Amino acid sequence: MTEGLIMDLERFSALAEAYGGDVSRWPEPTREAAALLMSADPSATAAVMTEQSDLDWALDAWRPPAASAALQAAILAGAPEARRSPAWRGWLWRTGLGAGLVAAGAAGVMAGVVVSSAVAPAGDLEVITAAVSAYDTLDIELVGDV
Repeated sequence: MTEGLIMDLERFSALAEAYGGDVSRWPEPTREAAALLMSADPSATAAVMTEQSDLDWALDAWRPPAASAALQAAILAGAPEARRSPAWRGWLWRTGLGAGLVAAGAAGVMAGVVVSSAVAPAGDLEVITAAVSAYDTLDIELVGDV
C-alpha cells in the first residue's frame, strides 16, 4: 500500500502537527513511510515527535470545567416540561395490548384445531379405537412386581 511513498521531514512534521506524536493515530497509508523516515533520520524525527507528544499530553490532561449549580438550575428551569398523556390513553393502550394477546391466543387455538384435524381425521378414530381394543384382549404375561 505504501510502496513508492517516500516521506520527507516537512511532510512528517505536517502529519505530526495534524495527528499528534503517536504514529498509530496517523492515517494507515502514512504509517509505514513515517516509520521508514524515523529509522533513517532518528534525531530530526525524534525532535518533532517530542514536541507533538508534549502537546498531546497537555490536550489529553485538560478537562472542561464542571458547570456551576446555578447554571445547572437555569438549564433545568428553561427546559420544557414533559407532556403527560391522559389516563384514558394508558388504559386504552393496555386494553389494546390485552385484546391483541387474546386474538393471538385464539389464532393459535384455531391453528391447532386445523393441524390436528389434518393429522388425524375423524374417520380414522374408529380404526384407532378398534386397534386399541384388540390389543387389550391379548394375553400378556407379566414378570415381576407390578
